[in-house]
Amino acid sequence: MTRSMRCIRSSAVLAVLAATLLTACQTTGAPAPSAEQTHRPPPTVTPASPLSDAPGRIVAQNKGWVVRAHPATKTGSAYCYATRTDDSSPLSFRATAKGAAMLVNADQHAQADKDTESRLTAIFPDGETMALEASPLPDGGVVVPVELPKYEDLFEPFMRSRAVTLQRDGDGTEIGDVNLGGSSWALAALDECRILHTDK
Repeated sequence: MTRSMRCIRSSAVLAVLAATLLTACQTTGAPAPSAEQTHRPPPTVTPASPLSDAPGRIVAQNKGWVVRAHPATKTGSAYCYATRTDDSSPLSFRATAKGAAMLVNADQHAQADKDTESRLTAIFPDGETMALEASPLPDGGVVVPVELPKYEDLFEPFMRSRAVTLQRDGDGTEIGDVNLGGSSWALAALDECRILHTDK
């Protein structure tokens, strides 16, 4: 075999090896995603709050409750917030120029999600029960939105009662007994704060 033929044969062998390696590199990639990865549910998105993030100013305080007015900012509207002075209650109330809300174990900026609805049952000591349209929150809290024309009608039982037992329908979760002492004053003061300190 001549030298030129040996060179040609060696070149052919190298070409075959190179082609084989190239094919292996092209067919060997990242493993295909598992079914769990491809069908993973999207992360829960918490609705953005349209409310002011400014600190609140105390405008009224009495009977174990405090009402704060939060002024409007460039990115958020003004609102009033009523809560127990010792933060011992899971219940708080919020009012804006356009509406109000009862919050249960929820942050003061919490927003109702229109796509997730539930019911909250309020059971009062005299046996009266009230079914409230509510929106559950990812952290376990509940928001009960209230239209302003229904403000007094919806909150009236809370204003005249000393306590209430709250139960979330669906899963039957009992939030527990809530002391409503002073709530009549608090809700009246909250409405006055709404009139005086929120945007029109």
